[in-house]
Parts: sequence; C-alpha cells; structure tokens
Amino acid sequence: MVVQKLKHRSLRYLTCTLLAVGAFTIQPSLAQQAKYEAPPIELFIESMVNYHPYVLAINEGNYQAAAELEIARSSFDPIIEQKTNSRVSGYYDGTNLTQRFTNPIEDFNGSVFGEYRISDGDFPSYEGGYETLSAGEASVGVAISLLQNREIDKRRTELRNAGLATSQWEALATSLINDFVYKGINEYISWYESALQVLAVKELLDTASERERALVTRVEKGDLAKIILTEFRANILQQKLLLAELTQKRDGHAQMLSFYWRSSTGQMLAIDEDMPPNDIKWPFLVGNGQLVTLRNALNQHPELDIMKLEQAVVENKTALANNALLPKLDLKASIARDVGSGSETLEGTETKLGLSFSYPLGNRKAKAERAQLLSKQRELQHKLASTEQVITQRFEQALVFWTQAKDIAAFQSENASLARTLSQVEKTRFDAGDSDMFVLNARAQAEIRAQIKEIKARVDLLKAELMLYKEAAMLYSMK
Repeated sequence: MVVQKLKHRSLRYLTCTLLAVGAFTIQPSLAQQAKYEAPPIELFIESMVNYHPYVLAINEGNYQAAAELEIARSSFDPIIEQKTNSRVSGYYDGTNLTQRFTNPIEDFNGSVFGEYRISDGDFPSYEGGYETLSAGEASVGVAISLLQNREIDKRRTELRNAGLATSQWEALATSLINDFVYKGINEYISWYESALQVLAVKELLDTASERERALVTRVEKGDLAKIILTEFRANILQQKLLLAELTQKRDGHAQMLSFYWRSSTGQMLAIDEDMPPNDIKWPFLVGNGQLVTLRNALNQHPELDIMKLEQAVVENKTALANNALLPKLDLKASIARDVGSGSETLEGTETKLGLSFSYPLGNRKAKAERAQLLSKQRELQHKLASTEQVITQRFEQALVFWTQAKDIAAFQSENASLARTLSQVEKTRFDAGDSDMFVLNARAQAEIRAQIKEIKARVDLLKAELMLYKEAAMLYSMK
C-alpha cells in the first residue's frame, strides 16, 4: 500500500532526526560557540526549511517519489531485440537473424511492432518458417486487447498510482515540515518569553539596588531600624532567586533553539540568550480576514489530501480488479513481405490476423480481491469523514483558546500597569513615613509577578495565533 510506504519513509526521517539530535549533543556547548543575535521569525523559518538536515531528508523523499514515477513510465519504453540462430553442425546449415522493434502504447493495452528477418542456408521442413527471400522479410503489426485490459491494465494502474504517490508524498512532506516548523517557532517564542522576563526582573532589581543604597544610608544615620534593611534585603534575595530560575529556563530554551536555527551550511547556530530582539516581526497575526483564509485552508489540509489520494489509489486498484473479471480477448494483426530471390512460396504480401480467448471458470481470486477493495473504499471513506471532523475540532479548539488568550493578554496588561502604579505610590508613602517595609515589599513582589504574567500572556497570545496556523497547516507549503 502507498500509505504504508509513506509511513516507512516517515520512520526513516524520524531516525534521521534522532541522529541529528545525537550529533547535537556531542557538539561544543553554547558557551564555546560564537553567539548571534536572534533573527526575525521569517528568517528563522527560512533557515529551518532550507538548511536543516531533517527538512533536507524529507526533500530527498520527493526525488525518490519522482523516481518511482519514472520507473512506472519505463514500462512503456520501446524495446529493440535481435535474435540469431545458426546450426553449426549436421546435415542442415541454416542461419537466421531476426530484429524486432516494439513500442508499447497505453490505449487498449496495445503495442505496435516492426520486424525484419533474413536467413541463409538450408532448413529442415519443420523449421520452414525461418526461411526468407534473399533480401529478407519486413513486417509491421499491432496487438491490442478487446475485453480484459482494454480500458485498464496492471501497467497503466501502476503508472497512475505512481503519480498519485508523488502527490501523496508531497502532502505528507508538507504535513511533516509544518509540524517541524511549529516546534521550532514554539521553542523560539518560549525563549523570547523567558528572555523578556529576565530583563524585566533585572530592571526591577537594578531599581531595588539603588533603593537599598539609600536605605543603608538612612540606617547608618539612625533614621531607620536595621531590621527594615534586613527585611528589604530578604525581599531582594527572593527576587534574585526568581531571576536565577528564569535565567535557567531562558538558557535551556536558548540551548534547544540552536538545534532548529541553522547556517547556510547546515551548522547549528548559538543564540545570544541575553539579547531578545525588540521586534521579532511576527508573521502570523490573526484577524477576521486571516480567519476566513485559515478556515478555507482546512479543506485543503494535507492530512485530507493524503487520504483522498489514498482513496484514488484504491479506486484504481478496484478498477483493475473489475477488469480481471472480464474474459481475455486479444487481437494481433500483421503484414509481412519478403524481398529478393528465392522460393516462389515466399513471394507476395502476407497478412495475418489472430485472436486469443481465455477465461478462468469461477474466477474466485478476482472476485475476492474486488470485494476486499470495495471494503477498503468504504473504510477510507469513514476515516476521511472522521479526519475532517478531527481537523475542524482541533481548529475550533485553537480558536477558542486564541479568543481567550486575547482577553487574558488585555487583562494582564492592565493588571501590570496597576501593579506598577501601586508600587510607585507605596514607595512614595514609605519615603514619607506613611507605610512600612512589609507593605512595600508586598507591592514590589506583586509588581514583579504582574510583569511576568503580562509577558507570559503576550507570548501565550502568539502561541495561540501560531496554533491556528499550525492546525490549518499554513506554516509551510510544498506547493
């Protein structure tokens, strides 16, 4: 089955990926490599689909599928044959040479042929068919099927299915690369999220460090109790611990991101984890117009294309099984003429017409194969309906998540703004002596949490938009 072959190829590409991951683990660590500023998303995608060994391995599958199609076409290649027979001992010394050109044609399972024969010497009576006049015999002819194999035969079925397999592999490659691109972009924006969170906490820590110096001065002057400074430093320690955790998460994503980001030579590139870009040039924005396009794309989803093409393959096989139930009636006609001197019985134009007929009684094999293929057609129809529903359901679920992510991002942005305002007010009140360190620290911690949640909500919205494109298989197209 074509699908089984495609699945085997997919396993080979998975093996390639695992080998690539193995190679990744033995390369020098990121600390030992030159680091580069993160590219915009579109350039990042371009590096994956053009230079990553996983994608290059998938592209090789396209060449292999095209070769399979060419192999199927080869069954209609013209053929040249030559046969020579010579009796080298005995009473008779006859020698004959036959050259034949045969050109298969798709219509009627037919073929046209031309033949030239020439002989010399004596032949026994039972080999009289070898004899020709002195200049030889030329003939042309045609062979066609009148019933079985007239409309379809094994060669034409293999050719049609090879063409379908090429399209099927293209659809599967599109699906595989879409999934791969999704993983790469998802890793990119996960790094981007943690990198922004690290910068946010660092900025607040820098502000807190300046405030700590002011508090130290006030404690030394006796304006504040030492316990207030200790409490403030305990809060800073909590923020530093949070920074360490976020930095660990950021560096982990940066390490994995280099597996996806490739140079033009296919080498992994190490990202500068400290420098998230100000603008990643996000190409997967979603609005009403994009939603219409994404919904329409569901009808051409590669998973559906794979199944529809598999249905076409089975339909071709079913037609071939129906063909096997027909009687076999073949026609062969030829015209031949000898040239030169020799026996008068060989002179003139000779026309031949032949019919051959056969039919297996019962024909149980063809009937069983036909019943099996009809059942397979019904199976694929049910699977296609189920797959259509699954794809639609996944998209609708992603759409719900996107709608909610928009609201959450707006709320978290407002929450972060309020938290900053409250923290600033509390600092002013503390400096005026109208608040205590406990409330000030609580406000500072709330500000940090709000900023981290705001960044997460913004990136979650990007992930929700990315998921919509992924479910519509519009991250990458082989077409």
